[in-house]
Amino acid sequence: MNLIAVATLLGLLSVVLLGPASVWLAEAAWVSRAPRAAVILWQCIGLSAVVSGIGTGLAVAVYRYHVGFASGVRELAAGLVGGHPLQGLGLPDALGLTLAADLLIVLVVVSCSFAARTINSRARHRRLLDLLAKRSAELPGTDLIDDDRPLAYCLPGRRPRIVISEGARCLLSPPQLRAVIEHERGHARAHHALVLLPLVGIRKIFGWIPYAQLAPREIACLLEMSADDFSARRNDPVSLASALVHMATSGRVPACALAVSGNPVPRRVGRLLAASRTSKTAALMAGLVAGAVVVAPVAVIALS
Repeated sequence: MNLIAVATLLGLLSVVLLGPASVWLAEAAWVSRAPRAAVILWQCIGLSAVVSGIGTGLAVAVYRYHVGFASGVRELAAGLVGGHPLQGLGLPDALGLTLAADLLIVLVVVSCSFAARTINSRARHRRLLDLLAKRSAELPGTDLIDDDRPLAYCLPGRRPRIVISEGARCLLSPPQLRAVIEHERGHARAHHALVLLPLVGIRKIFGWIPYAQLAPREIACLLEMSADDFSARRNDPVSLASALVHMATSGRVPACALAVSGNPVPRRVGRLLAASRTSKTAALMAGLVAGAVVVAPVAVIALS
């Protein structure tokens, strides 16, 4: 396969993944039955789209060598190391190289910048909790804050902190409170904050792209469902569902935290009360599709 065909296929793959495929996944009903697998599929779509986009630019940039993709990239790299990267570079080659470099640099800079802001915000909130919160003897492993609003959230970090307000402690029954705390422990143990961290800034920068607009919202919702499942395996799902209803109008929690009431509550409540919340078949199919999505750009490049 010549490099023009490779560039065309990779470009089409990137467009399809960032557009129609993302819209389809956001509208799919099955994702609530396999939330963790659906999160992996979202991640694979993003990764494959980025690889395809960078591959499109590189395929155009190395076309002039007429030696295939891998050998062309090696020659391009040798030119960069040898100090003559622009030698023999025409306009199409320059545009392809610019596309690949800009895409990589922008994504790295944006991701690192917003990730740093989020981490700093969490550090500031942690210092605030050190001043205002007290360790709860009644609720081991939690920080209790004097706030009349019903709040419950997990502040991520190397030592995650589960925060409960006096309002939540008074509003919820003991079984409901235990279910809510286990929900937050689910976030902490599965390191859900790390999954969300790379997505923090893409909606603001690339909001015109369906994936950038949909992925952060949908992945956040799926992670809440995953934490719901963690709690429901250890507590009565009805207790968690009723707690979600009670806390649906709770006050605003810190943007840097993961909150039990932070995503569409009716959808999650209906799921918790359903006879069957999860499906191994749906999870298996999502895993197979995720694998195919990741392999697709690699296969196209390998055929060059």
